[in-house]
Amino acid sequence: MVTIFGSNTCLHCLLCKQMCEAMDVEYKFLDVQDPDVTRQFVELFPDIESIPQILWKGDHIGGYAELTHKIDEYIINLNNGEAQ
Repeated sequence: MVTIFGSNTCLHCLLCKQMCEAMDVEYKFLDVQDPDVTRQFVELFPDIESIPQILWKGDHIGGYAELTHKIDEYIINLNNGEAQ
């Protein structure tokens, strides 16, 4: 499960959503414009001010570039018949 902290006005955030959908990766999108999500974002990432920020299976991996890398690994593992 991927959790994307982002905004619907952020290009890289939208690209993260599209990539998950295209690769059939389950994800949850949390819009930081919601005050409750903003509080959660600040608690999880106190020193980070940029979006998107991504959790992969609960672990913080970074932003768009890191998600791209993780999804590439995920697809390779699927094609090799390995467990995720």
